[in-house]
This record gives sequence, structure tokens and C-alpha cells, in this order.
Amino acid sequence: MRDRLASLERANEAATKRRQRKKKRIQKRGVLTKGAGEDLLAQREADQQIAHEERQRGERLGDFPGNVPGFEPFAFIDRPDEMVQNMIKKHLTKLLNTVTEPLAEEATFAVDHVLGSSSDWKTMSLAKMTSSIVARMSSRVFLGEEICRNEDWLAITTQYTDNAFMAAMEMQIIPVFIKPLLSYFFPKSKLVCNQMRRAREIIAPVLAKRRAIKEQARINNEPMPHFNDALEWAEAEFRGQPYDPASVQLILSFAAIHTTTDLACEVMLRLANEPSQITALREEMIDVLSKEGWKKTALYNLKLLDSAVKEAQRLRPSETLQLRRIVMEDVALEGHLKIRKGERVQVDMTPMWDPSVHSNPETYDMYRFLRMREHPESAHKAQLVSTSPDFLPFGHGKYSCPGRFFASNEIKLALCHLLLKYDWKLAPGTSTQPFVSGQFMTVDPKAQLQYRRRREEINLEALTSL
Repeated sequence: MRDRLASLERANEAATKRRQRKKKRIQKRGVLTKGAGEDLLAQREADQQIAHEERQRGERLGDFPGNVPGFEPFAFIDRPDEMVQNMIKKHLTKLLNTVTEPLAEEATFAVDHVLGSSSDWKTMSLAKMTSSIVARMSSRVFLGEEICRNEDWLAITTQYTDNAFMAAMEMQIIPVFIKPLLSYFFPKSKLVCNQMRRAREIIAPVLAKRRAIKEQARINNEPMPHFNDALEWAEAEFRGQPYDPASVQLILSFAAIHTTTDLACEVMLRLANEPSQITALREEMIDVLSKEGWKKTALYNLKLLDSAVKEAQRLRPSETLQLRRIVMEDVALEGHLKIRKGERVQVDMTPMWDPSVHSNPETYDMYRFLRMREHPESAHKAQLVSTSPDFLPFGHGKYSCPGRFFASNEIKLALCHLLLKYDWKLAPGTSTQPFVSGQFMTVDPKAQLQYRRRREEINLEALTSL
């Protein structure tokens, strides 16, 4: 593991230098042409047109062909019918009120299971802690009570994405057309195949049982039973068409669990670095939750917490490039920039660190976006779920992330439990500096936090009945 990290760090140094050279050229010319027709666009020049341009489509993750065994979930990313996206828009987002209490219940179990109740200081990997909690909470909504605490399933959802990335790297030297034939000969590719097989074994009997219950209800002319989770949403969207339920669930995990975990890690890292800031957040939580309980409106009214999370996302997004698109027809952007058919474009996000956009951009200021909400001209851009040309971590326009509303609620719920029930500080040797690899930025995988149980001022478990 150490050798791998050292190798990645050396590659990171070289990638960072290349990135800095590219950034200077972007700032000078507004557009940078690189390699085989890929354009990297400065954010202000691209903003609205790229965000709303119809003559483009999302770029498939080329290293993850869905026809390769083990990579089947990635076939859903570029489906013309956008089945998975529709599941999120039509079901998850519209039903946020109904999934808030189950999320809160699972947060209670997950936090206690992962962190325990010791009042002595303990140390834990930040990534391990956060991914475990988020995976358990997400699985409660996506798969219901029957599967959400299945340890095999939880291991798959937290490991599959990383294993798929490493498997793709293993197979980079293989031509695309023969990858389906040779994937079994690579260790990581074989591992993701085994994980896919096990995922199907876990989901199949649950889905078969539900279908049998529905069929019996139909035969008996009884009311159709209702299941409020992603297994059921997929059944509704595919309407009897053949599909792979395990692939649907794993692409949801790819889209939800890992991105939410990444943001939650950054928030906890920033707050543990300055524990005195947690007091104000606790006061807001106690005030709002004691009045409103676990309602969607309560989570909306946690405005300082919302600002603290958005500020962490501003300081360290998961990528420094967004809106990765393929141009389907020649496009002329404002400022006489022309992009040819077939070229790939990405929008640079570094203006989030521009002092002309945000004062003291290098400083974590958890009140930054709360102040913005107080001004009518900027309030619409200040919420965590808001997108704008100046803030692209969730995308923008027609390409904004449909799951950001769920992610926002999930993170806030988890943070209420973590901050009210535990004291936090950085473990010795842990820094807030991110691990950077090219355009990707993550919390340092070696980061650790120290924590101890405290007596919370409000009974979070009792709130579910309000």
C-alpha cells in the first residue's frame, strides 16, 4: 500500500505541474486545445452555453465499457432513455419527505455501530468511518431493511467502485474490442466479476419474493403492496423489460455513496481541524430539530450546516474539471470560441478559488454561504443544492446532478448524529491538504480523526415520532 501511495504521489507531482501550465494558458486564451481534439474551457467563457447546449451529450467513461464482464453497471451511464436518472428524478427526489425518517433511523444504528459509545478518545480512518456510515444509510433507502445491513452487500457497495477503477487501469493496454474476452485474466477484473455475481445472489431472492407477493395480491384481487425503495423504483421504470437489478443498484452506489462519502469526509476534516466551530453548528441543530424533528423542512432550516458543507465542497471539490461533454455538432461559443463535432470539452472550476469571486478563497469560512443567503441577489446561489456558472461541483443547467437533494439531506442527517454525539479533533500527523491526482482531488487516504462519545443535548432517536 505504501509503495502504491508513493507511486501515486510521484505521478501527482508531475500531473500538478502540467495542470499549472494548462491553467496559465487557459487564463490567457480562454480555451486550451490538447491531445486528440479535447478542449478545456475556462469557466466564465463556457458557463451557460455548455450547461444548456443541446448539441452535445455526456461522455461515457471510456475505460468502463458496459459490455465487459464485471462492468455491467456502467452501461447505464450513457443509456439514451436515462433510466437511472429518471429513477432519481421521479422517485427519490419527489419522495424525500418519506425517506427522511428511515434515513434518520439508519443513521442512529450506523453511527453507533461504527463508532461505539466509549468516552475515551479513539482514532479511526476518516475514509473508512465515513464510507461505512454513508453506505449503510444509502442502502436503507435504495434496498430497504431486508438488505441494508447485509455485511456482504455493504462490502460490495463500498469496494466495487475502487476495484472497478483499478481493474480498468489493469486493462488499459488491451484494445476495447477484445476486453470482454480477456477481462477474466486480470486479478482486479476477476474480482469485480465476483462482486457482480455476489451482488446478484443477494438481490435476486428479495426481488423474487416481492414479485411473488404482488402476483398473489393480483390473483386475490387485493390491494397491491407498496415498497418505497430503489428496487421498487427500478421495477416501475423498466415496466417488465429485462434488466439487471444488481447493476442498477451498483451504479446508484457509484453515483451516490462515493460522492457523498467524499464530501462528508471533507466536512469532517475541516471541522475536526477547528473543533471550536462545532459549537455553533450544535446550537443550530438543537434549536431546529427540537422544534421540527426529522422533516425535510428541518433539514432545509439547518442553514449554517448547509453553508459549512458547501464551503467544504468549494475548497476541495472531487474534481477540478466538470461538465465533461462530447460535441455532436459544431458549436460557436460566445467570444468566438469554436468547438468541432466529436471534440470533448470540460469546464475548469478553479474560479471557485478566485479572490474576485470569493474573498479569502483559500480559507475555510463556514459562514460564507450563510452570509450570501442574506442578500437577495445571491441567495439563489448560496444553498448546497444550488448550481451556478461560478459553482459547478454538482454540474449546472440540464446536466446538474439529480441526486444532489438526497445527498444534501443524507449528509446533514449524518452530521447531526456525528457532531451532537461525539467530540472531534485531527489525529496527530493528519493534515487538511488533499491528495491530488491530475484533475481528481480526494481527502488524504491516510487521514485519521480522533473522537469520543459525549452526552447529546437532544434525543435524536425520539425525533422520529415528531
